[in-house]
Amino acid sequence: MATSIPLGAPIWADTTTPDLATDLAFYTRLFNWASFDSGEQFGHYTELCLGTTAATARAVAGIVASPPGEPPAGWGVAFHVGDCVQAAAEAEKLGGTVVSHPMRIGEDLVYAGMRDPDGGAFGLYEPLSDHVGFTAYNEPGAVVWCEYVYDGAPVEAMQFYSELLNWSVRLPDAEDPPRDAPYVGLWTHETNVEFGGGRMALGPELEMKPHWLVCFGTDSVDLTAAKAVDLGGSVAVAPVEDPGGRMAVLVSPTGAHFSVMSSRERANDA
Repeated sequence: MATSIPLGAPIWADTTTPDLATDLAFYTRLFNWASFDSGEQFGHYTELCLGTTAATARAVAGIVASPPGEPPAGWGVAFHVGDCVQAAAEAEKLGGTVVSHPMRIGEDLVYAGMRDPDGGAFGLYEPLSDHVGFTAYNEPGAVVWCEYVYDGAPVEAMQFYSELLNWSVRLPDAEDPPRDAPYVGLWTHETNVEFGGGRMALGPELEMKPHWLVCFGTDSVDLTAAKAVDLGGSVAVAPVEDPGGRMAVLVSPTGAHFSVMSSRERANDA
């Protein structure tokens, strides 16, 4: 295996944007990320990293300009698979849809863009080297959680993913803190690592399509939310206490939703 990231787990997150310069400035200043442009050959796909030099940089996510006429800016998550072609075919059998067929990208990975049976977008990602995927994870400034938001029973929506990616989908225990909406935890089966959850949509989310919400760690949710506004973004969900830690949903200057969270005890214990 080319990476230590477990099969089935999130391995990469990225966002499209109609205004690369504006959003790039926003994210790099918000999270103190460095950026590395892959060049014209790869459409100026830009890697976002913790660290200031190429030698010390640890990859967090990516950003790329969306072609004219494409949907608005948005974050997405890709999951680690051993064979992208086989996984894409299996996803279709389970009711999913191939948006972009498996494609080899340089010498590093094979990727396919997909939609689940409810319309939620996600990626299948087969790494071919140990230089791709997250090299920073579960710390301030990096992805700490991925959450599926769905107008319906989350355990039903997650059945597709559990069959495709061999996840364990678990209902909360009786002793877990109460939640405002039905919820399930998501675990990789072989390594028993909890990486995210699925929950019923609330409030304004009911007007949105099912989607994966990418969540970044921060030492202070409130300060990060305030800084996002100062940098030209906005707050969709004000800072609030969640059973896993304090969180807020923020919006980039071009409209991409993402979340910031304080340290999650469950992830640290995994």
